[in-house]
Amino acid sequence: MRLSRAINITAVLIGIVFISAVCTADDSPKKEGITWVKYDEGLKLAEKLDKMIFIDFYTNWCKFCHKMDKETFSNKEIIDYFNEHFIAVKVNAESKTKIKLPDGEFSGRDLARQYGVRGYPNYWFLKPNGEKITSYPGYAPPEKFLPIITFIGDGHYENMTFSEFMEKNYKKD
Repeated sequence: MRLSRAINITAVLIGIVFISAVCTADDSPKKEGITWVKYDEGLKLAEKLDKMIFIDFYTNWCKFCHKMDKETFSNKEIIDYFNEHFIAVKVNAESKTKIKLPDGEFSGRDLARQYGVRGYPNYWFLKPNGEKITSYPGYAPPEKFLPIITFIGDGHYENMTFSEFMEKNYKKD
């Protein structure tokens, strides 16, 4: 009787270990999407990882901000490129919540004013040290937006114009 009980207990334990291994296996779906961070976190991460910063200034009421999220920022090529080349930051341009930065406390409204944002959506590209590169206003579908982020993210902006870049890399035959 003891042997039979020991075998049963062993079988149950093996089953538990097996089920536990199957349930914890890393085959669960990965969270897909651009890894967005807050402004203050983005500045720190960019410098630490030596990555450029992309800032998305948006508002909750902005139709084209939502369209960018739904269509462009959910595109696999855009997601992959952003996650590899940029620290992506979202700033609600109407937020009154203050964040602490080395040069003071700023709300989303303050930051939008500081960057000269007047319409939405509006995007800024920064060097890893926070130096401004350029901005891009408005909605862009994925096929139009990918060349823009590639032009900046691969550093082409340093030695050619966007028109030259497009002619060289996206010339239609």
